[in-house]
Order: sequence, then C-alpha cells, then structure tokens
Amino acid sequence: MNKYSITLLGMALDNSINPPAIVKALFPNASPLSVELSQDECIVTFASPQTPANLGPLVKVELIPTTK
Repeated sequence: MNKYSITLLGMALDNSINPPAIVKALFPNASPLSVELSQDECIVTFASPQTPANLGPLVKVELIPTTK
C-alpha cells in the first residue's frame, strides 16, 4: 500500500465531499483505495506508487512511510 498525506498551506481542505476534488487534481489517472479526511489533512491510499501532479507551493504531498 502507498499512502500520501495532502495538506494545503494556509488553507483548510474542503471536507464537505469525500474524496475532495484535490485528490482527482493531484492523481488524475488513479483511483484511491481509501481516503481519510479532516480539515487539516487528507490521507489517500493507493495499491501502487503514484506521482502527484505539481499544483504549486501551497499544496504539499508527502509519501507516508509504511512498515512491512
């Protein structure tokens, strides 16, 4: 499993819809297995590694290390 943390610097995520639109913008060709959502962070899990689109410096995407 490959988990990614998405945060918006200086803004809150829109958690009125799940998954938020930013997930599709960052990963347009992938379908997440799961999405955990709060106003501060969105954690998205995929079956395979993904390369997020570059949406600029206010959108931070980090790979969350997993243990085997």
